[in-house]
Amino acid sequence: MKQPTITEILRVLTDSKFKVFTNPYDVNLGAIRTKDNAANTFNDWIFAFCFDEDEGIIFEVVPGTTDAGLYYRLNPMNIEGTAIIKHNVQHRGAYQLQDPKKDPTKRGHKGQKGFKQIALMEYWRDADRDKYLDFDGVEMTGIFATNGHYMGTLGREVNKWSAGCWGATVENLNKIFKVAELQIKHGYGDKFSFTLLHENNF
Repeated sequence: MKQPTITEILRVLTDSKFKVFTNPYDVNLGAIRTKDNAANTFNDWIFAFCFDEDEGIIFEVVPGTTDAGLYYRLNPMNIEGTAIIKHNVQHRGAYQLQDPKKDPTKRGHKGQKGFKQIALMEYWRDADRDKYLDFDGVEMTGIFATNGHYMGTLGREVNKWSAGCWGATVENLNKIFKVAELQIKHGYGDKFSFTLLHENNF
C-alpha cells in the first residue's frame, strides 16, 4: 500500500463514522493495517494529525507496524495466542503518552518514551502458531500492554520488536510524538484515542 494522503485518511475516518477531533491541537492518532497478513516488515502506516487555529492541518504519516513480528506469531507470549489489535475500531482513550525522562513515575514502554495502553481495547487472539495473522480468532477485550513504542533504528524486519504492539523506528515515531505533544502543550492532556483502519477501506 502506498502512503495514504491526509485527505484519504480523513475520508475513511468520516465514512466509517469515527470521531474526528477538530478542536485546534486536539490530536487524532491512529494507523492503517495493510492487507498483507504474512509480512514481517514495517509495511503499515502510523498517523497523527490535528487542526490549527486557522483550520489548517498539522500531520505526519510514517511507516510502521501494527502487528506482532514473525517470532511472536510462531512463539506467542500468551497461551491463548498472539494479540492482534482489532482494526476498523476506534479505541477511545486507549493510550497515554508517557516520558520517564520528564516524569519518572511514568514508565512508558519498558522505561522509554511511548504510548502506554491505559484503557480497554478490542483484540483477536491468533493461536495457531503460523506466520499468518488471523483476523477471525477468539475475540477479547482487555489491557494487554500493546503499547506504541520505538522499534529500533533500521526499519527492516519486525521480528522480536513486537509481540502485538504497534510502533516504528526511532526517527519515525519521534515525528508522531512531535504532533502528539502539541495536544499536551495546548492543554488537551496526554491521553489519546487510537483508530486502527485497514487498507481495504482505502
